[in-house]
Amino acid sequence: MNDVAPSLRRITVVVTETTGLRDAQARKRVLALTAAEFGIAPRALEVRHDGRGRPLPYGLGAGAHISISHGRGLAAVAVTGVAPVGVDVEAVRPLAAVAMARRWFVPGEAEWLGALPEHHQCAAYFWLWTHKEAMGKALGTGLDGGGLLRAVPLPAQWPPPPARPRLRWGGVPSFPALAVAAPSLATALLPAPAQLAVAVAGPEGDGAFVDVRIRDAPGAPEFA
Repeated sequence: MNDVAPSLRRITVVVTETTGLRDAQARKRVLALTAAEFGIAPRALEVRHDGRGRPLPYGLGAGAHISISHGRGLAAVAVTGVAPVGVDVEAVRPLAAVAMARRWFVPGEAEWLGALPEHHQCAAYFWLWTHKEAMGKALGTGLDGGGLLRAVPLPAQWPPPPARPRLRWGGVPSFPALAVAAPSLATALLPAPAQLAVAVAGPEGDGAFVDVRIRDAPGAPEFA
């Protein structure tokens, strides 16, 4: 990674509100904000896709990897030169969390979620979901091929304490070739609670910093 720009030696995540925007508009908006973070014009950042559908960035420099997530009022982009990256962001919303976890996730995850107080279960469900999405994107497979059954590293306590996030290598029991982190999104910075997860495929991710930047939300400072 010595030949990549210093700005690509960590994982930069840009998160923005997209309330009322369609997917194409949300994508354009969050990519424009990402370009601004890297000091380039929006038109200078172009995202294409390879034959497997993995996004390929042009305009961020040699060795850059990118991942995009958008929907239900939030959008996020992760950029790094560390290794192929995946990001997922989800607004926490009411659902039958325990029943859905039993249907879609591995038994240990469903048991863990079901043991939490009821008022924490929806947030925990989306914590698990965003991890699985981020890991699938980093691997270039998405959730195909049993991605929902890919076990994720459960937190030692719930809710996880806020901390400056670093990627954790080997934290995925069923797939050791991944490093993952779940940066905390402070509720005060967004109109509703949200869960965010980031993953990279490769040992280079071990210990890498994740810088999360909330942008375009009224009064929102940088979250670091």
